[in-house]
Amino acid sequence: MTKPKLPLWLIGSVVLSALIASYSVYKRYQVESENRATSLAVEFENLESLASAQGISIDKALIDLKAQGVNAVVMSEGTVGELLAKGQATLQSTAWPVTTGSKPHMEPMSILTFSDTSQVPRAERGLRNRFQSLANRLKGREPYILDLPPVSPMLIRTTPIGLDPQQVDVAKRNGLLIIARCANPPGVSEKGVRQTLEWAHEMGATIFLPEGDQVIGRRDAIRTTIKTLNDNSMSYATPEFAKIGGDVNIVEADPGNVIRLHSAQIAELDKLTFADAVERFAKASRERNMRILLIRPFSLAGPEPSSSLAFFIKKINEQIVKEGGAIGLPKPYKEPAIPRFLQVLLGLAIAPIIWFCVATFVTNRTVRLIGAGLIGLLALACAVRIGQHAMAFFASISFPLLGFMVAEELPEFPLPKWLQPLPTFVLICLFSLLGGLCVAGMLNGLPFYVKADEFKGTKISVFLPILAVGVFYLSRLGDIKKTLASPITWGSIVLGFVILGMLGFMIARTGNDTGASASGGEIAFRGILDKVMYVRPRTKEFMIGHPLLIVGIGLLGFLKSQRRPDSEEEPTLEQNRVQLLAGWAALAMMVGSMGQTDIVNTLCHLHIPVVLSIIRIGLGAVLGCIIGLALWTMILRLLPKVEA
Repeated sequence: MTKPKLPLWLIGSVVLSALIASYSVYKRYQVESENRATSLAVEFENLESLASAQGISIDKALIDLKAQGVNAVVMSEGTVGELLAKGQATLQSTAWPVTTGSKPHMEPMSILTFSDTSQVPRAERGLRNRFQSLANRLKGREPYILDLPPVSPMLIRTTPIGLDPQQVDVAKRNGLLIIARCANPPGVSEKGVRQTLEWAHEMGATIFLPEGDQVIGRRDAIRTTIKTLNDNSMSYATPEFAKIGGDVNIVEADPGNVIRLHSAQIAELDKLTFADAVERFAKASRERNMRILLIRPFSLAGPEPSSSLAFFIKKINEQIVKEGGAIGLPKPYKEPAIPRFLQVLLGLAIAPIIWFCVATFVTNRTVRLIGAGLIGLLALACAVRIGQHAMAFFASISFPLLGFMVAEELPEFPLPKWLQPLPTFVLICLFSLLGGLCVAGMLNGLPFYVKADEFKGTKISVFLPILAVGVFYLSRLGDIKKTLASPITWGSIVLGFVILGMLGFMIARTGNDTGASASGGEIAFRGILDKVMYVRPRTKEFMIGHPLLIVGIGLLGFLKSQRRPDSEEEPTLEQNRVQLLAGWAALAMMVGSMGQTDIVNTLCHLHIPVVLSIIRIGLGAVLGCIIGLALWTMILRLLPKVEA
């Protein structure tokens, strides 16, 4: 492998990539800036229980919550069974004489008798929606008696009967947004799906939130769900972290009508301190673009449970506003106004960079030419989504690696020895940042804001550059073939296992759904960083990656300064120690490159506000630089001194 020469066309490609990616990211920033309002919502049933326990009316409780920022209420459909439980109706099973052909027989029948006659129209409509043609048998013999369809009494009990009109009236007179929760009853027809959602809209709901394990209409009527929501100007609330059947289908098919919602179950809140619970909701709004926060009580017991919920919400409101957010009505994100050809132009600008990185490791001319053709075709394929994903993936690998290659050409600056690694470190970080911006600029669109689509190949893009950097510097600081052919020592074996273990642990911890969780100490350390910093930088980035990179850069500079012309004289002990540093320098550069892949990976989280990601990267670089320079200053005193 020869030392790379940086042609002018490569510099032009880097500059052009930076300009196009920056423009695309700026359009994304505009969209995010126009949609910062977060809605605070509560469940009506929870609030009703707390208010009654405190001895106040539901209206008084809602007035208190509105004063703390609540502007939405979640209501679930009622069922016939709930009417029975409340004593508003009774269900009686009987038999009805019918004649089929010439043989009379008794057919099972149920009779629903109401003590609250205001519930009769609601129950009748719900039964007709649920049983469709069978409901033709449904008759009202008196104003408060319904003869029901010939179905099991259990099916009658579980029949949804829409939102409670009394609850709806309370929400409307208090000026609250209504979020309707509807289940997916077994066997519901397309007509039933449409009627259920239209009924919720008639009652005043403007947002639909699924209830249970499936979205209504899952699977074969999901298109009816999407169409009905659009026809009635209802948005779809997708719950974060919830595994709900059909949720992904709606989010992917109609991202322009999606609002992301965050909540926490009572069991989850029970494991948190009050401050941590407040921080959880505030971070969901600020760091993950959650536009609805469904807040449940932090404590179910107390002298004033409703007031306790109001205080909890007040603190969440204050934290959101303190961190630059706003409380208001939620709305879906819009598509950024980006010309369709922009991704193709960005792909064409990135293509030479990818080819240069590949050509550094591939010496065969034919393979290089074939690679150039394939990369060019891939750039043109950026007109479609699969091409954009592929080019973003290769950009995430190429830019960090290119930063290390460009650093080889950087002249030595007249700085104190302890500060000499700084310019090279900054340059490498800038290339990694540019790689992340190219990913964010290429994969820019509404589906990425709501996680209907996301960056693919996270683990590979994080670790392949690390291995490439290791090979790159081993080839420059020594002979790889001789190294591989040399005898293996116990020290080499132990070091190899340590490196493999560390990389394996990083692989397990990379991504949103990981199999390795943070330790209690790490969680506590993160909590401290969250409190003292605007946004928490990644721990392995500023604690490991950046410091080791600065040490590696410093060692490379030291080796260059001690380089001697070839001589037949026997090398001295100090000269041998200098040669041993070459392997440690390559290892430090390799492990240190994990901080650079983390920079790219931070911007690959496309549902996180882009400004927040850039600030996170900047803070990590500053902290890592301080730690790294301090470490390098100590190492400088231990380095061998070789006479000229």
